[in-house]
Amino acid sequence: MGSRAQILIEDEGVYLYTHWGADNLKEDLKAILDTSKARNRWNDPEYLARIIFSEMIKNDINGETGFGIGSSEHGDIQLLIILNVKDNTIIIKNIFSNRNKKYSSFQNFIDN
Repeated sequence: MGSRAQILIEDEGVYLYTHWGADNLKEDLKAILDTSKARNRWNDPEYLARIIFSEMIKNDINGETGFGIGSSEHGDIQLLIILNVKDNTIIIKNIFSNRNKKYSSFQNFIDN
């Protein structure tokens, strides 16, 4: 059994998938967004998606499993993180507990 999660870059309709990373994805995303290269692209969904995914796979760059890029939500994920670049908001959806948390800005997400 995995620890499945996705990050949706809502502006582009792109889903970034991790098979094993759900437990750490929220904290990992905070660290990624807090880097200068990500901050420079907070207003550019295509580049921000690439930066996030590159960081997600950096320790498994040549792997055949574990990560993916898609255009739809998987039915078996436990966590969905939705980034809206235009609105600068993030929603964390814990699928199993049916709990959602909305952050008013990327900075608010990083700080909490």
